[in-house]
Amino acid sequence: MSWLTSKKKEGSTNTFQLLNQNNTFFIPFGNNISKSDVVKICIDRVASQCAKLKPRYIKTEADKTVTEKQGRLSFLLKHKPNPLMTPYDFIYKVITLLLLNDNAFVYPMFDPIDGGLKALYPLRPILVEAIVDNADGYYLKFYFDDGQQFMLPYENIIHLRKYFASNDIFGGNGSSGDHEAILKTISINENVLQGIDNAVRSSMQIKGIIKMNGMLSEADKKKQRELFDLALNDSISTKGSSIIPIDLKSEYVPLTVDPKLIDKETLEFLQSKILDYFGVSVPIFANKYSEEDFNSFYESTIEPLAIQLSEAFSLGLLTENELTRGEEIIFYSERLQYASW
Repeated sequence: MSWLTSKKKEGSTNTFQLLNQNNTFFIPFGNNISKSDVVKICIDRVASQCAKLKPRYIKTEADKTVTEKQGRLSFLLKHKPNPLMTPYDFIYKVITLLLLNDNAFVYPMFDPIDGGLKALYPLRPILVEAIVDNADGYYLKFYFDDGQQFMLPYENIIHLRKYFASNDIFGGNGSSGDHEAILKTISINENVLQGIDNAVRSSMQIKGIIKMNGMLSEADKKKQRELFDLALNDSISTKGSSIIPIDLKSEYVPLTVDPKLIDKETLEFLQSKILDYFGVSVPIFANKYSEEDFNSFYESTIEPLAIQLSEAFSLGLLTENELTRGEEIIFYSERLQYASW
């Protein structure tokens, strides 16, 4: 994180008088939900479609004519947000972090010499602290897993939020991604799947026992067991069957194995609750959707994220004067089309 530095603005101060009662912490714990394969697929379905969006730096003239702006910002958005990512990778990661943690932070890196924008980086902090100074300026202090800490003005960060209600700054419940409700469903779903696995294993276990009639010495017991094993292995290898004949000296005693399986409706109900949480329908989840299915998915899930991206990047990267002149960053959806041919 050596590249993470603050672009100091005029009038800023390095002395902070913290208002402790207003301090708020954000601790990402949403990664817990990614252990579920259903969650991973849901997030991928949303993030991969959002990654098709085309970010463009444009200006709308008084006569409603729209022209695309040129320059460094336009290049970063269209071709290379940072040295490690394509635009697709960049948007995919931002949306994934947002869905996992109810918050996503993007750091605009500026050149320390000329002040020009150099790159855009999605951040993965382990803790974020919101701080207010004695001049009512808001800052975010980021803690990373390598031990480094950085404090940046809030206006220097692009911040996307989901479930933004209970906290004034962060999405979720204010201390972490607000996934408590869905974690219960995921836990039940995982327990059900483990139950199915155990049922399958139990169905493959011993079906019965052979009882030897009469008193046998330990040596005779061992010999009879070896003969039984040889006969069973021979039957399986030559006939593909585990059925073998026994004489009157032996008695087969069956064992009742009755594993209980969860019905299909219960499994579908649990999965549908997870899908609904992420705004993914069953056809979208299975990648077997119609034009109507995709249009519904776009309008309910993708379009709100496209609007949020456009507004957050415009506010985070453009000045007030640029915004009032009709300049903005729009994430266009022209590549999100259902091919019906």
